[in-house]
Amino acid sequence: MKTRLCELAVIFLVASSMLDGQSVTHPWFVIDRGGGKSTAGSLTLRTSIGQPATQSGGSGGLSLESGYIPIMRKLSGTSTIFDFHAEDTWNLLSVPLRVEDFRKTSLYPTATSEAFAYSGAYQQRDTLKNLSGYWMKFSAPWIVQFSGTAFSTDTLDVTNGWNMIGCLSYPVLLSGITPIPPTTISSNYFGYSGASGYFIEDTLKPTRAYWIKVNNTGKLEMTSGSVLSSPSLASSSAIRPRVGGLEKPEATDNMSMLIFRDAQGRERTLYFSTTGVDLDLPSYELPPASPSFDARYSTNRMVEVAEQGTSKEVAIHISEAEYPLTISWKNASEASLLVDKTLVPIEGTGETQILTETSTIKLKLDRSGDTEIPKEFALHQNYPNPFNPVTVIRYQLPVNSFVNLTVYNAIGQEVAVLVNGMQEAGYKSVDWDAFGSTSGVYMYRLVAGSFTEMRKMIILK
Repeated sequence: MKTRLCELAVIFLVASSMLDGQSVTHPWFVIDRGGGKSTAGSLTLRTSIGQPATQSGGSGGLSLESGYIPIMRKLSGTSTIFDFHAEDTWNLLSVPLRVEDFRKTSLYPTATSEAFAYSGAYQQRDTLKNLSGYWMKFSAPWIVQFSGTAFSTDTLDVTNGWNMIGCLSYPVLLSGITPIPPTTISSNYFGYSGASGYFIEDTLKPTRAYWIKVNNTGKLEMTSGSVLSSPSLASSSAIRPRVGGLEKPEATDNMSMLIFRDAQGRERTLYFSTTGVDLDLPSYELPPASPSFDARYSTNRMVEVAEQGTSKEVAIHISEAEYPLTISWKNASEASLLVDKTLVPIEGTGETQILTETSTIKLKLDRSGDTEIPKEFALHQNYPNPFNPVTVIRYQLPVNSFVNLTVYNAIGQEVAVLVNGMQEAGYKSVDWDAFGSTSGVYMYRLVAGSFTEMRKMIILK
């Protein structure tokens, strides 16, 4: 009986691979149990017999249906077709399938620019590869079609600093990307839209590419919950994206905004705060500027925060804009723009125009008269963590206190004394350079008056 069933199964596989036009149900899914965004969109996936496997959905991403087909991993020679919807501008893209010809001219014949990869600087590429990201420009909206073999897991090389990475043939949740030590991820994942610029992403999509910053050259392992594997809790749960050291991507919701709109209607948004917002500013660092319209602070961040007791000016860098440029603001207070030598108060809502690219623009934040004092003692988690070799430890003192901040190794031996003396009340921070220390788990303890707290940090070299 078992032999007969096996024979029938073989006959079914052979017949189904040869038939043309037979209806195929090929559902698949990625469940987001971590609270991230669901996906919906325009991807259409077809099998070699020409039938839709995943139907088109709404705008903005992919349509993911429930179910899976374990038998698919036994079918050989199956061809998959992808449609990539290119914007009429610069696109951040990747090759979603194993194809026979990886030449840029074969894959993207309607592109009006060369393909540019990134390795410390933009570099032209004539031949592309899977899981690498590329900038490419199109003069009009195009649908670029790919034909090849899908893949649902792979490993890619990354270098210390910023990298442009691609995606598998199926959506990848952040939980499906694993850095292989000593590599660690030190930024959010950034996608790109020609209309609004960089944005923080929580699910990587086929045909698109993304920016990611890592510490230490190494590898990332990428796995998708796809039709090629049985769904499981481990593969389908998501990690909520971290923005500014917070667990929610809405960390900027209550911050003031500067919106830059050029003559083509493209918009870029920067954020700032004049109050004592507790943020890990390094995590707001933006990827290298795109070949298109870009706006950012001179710190390369998308967020700036006023510092207690000081007044500071931060230059704003604008590139590839069509003038005149309109700058509007929302919910701003105690701040101003310095345009050339003219001071423009930016309270409430309003806008101003920049006529030429020769103008200099600065954001001025003033808390020089601010005497805000924390209401309680606190020791914050260091950032970045893990780190190599420098990290920042922040703490707060509601009253003048004798402070001792000491670092210990895993067996309790003293490694470094960072602070040991009297300090005035306020928000404090100190850098620790662990250049001479080995990889491992360390503890840092704050003693301030009767307050004591200890936290853990990791050196990963």
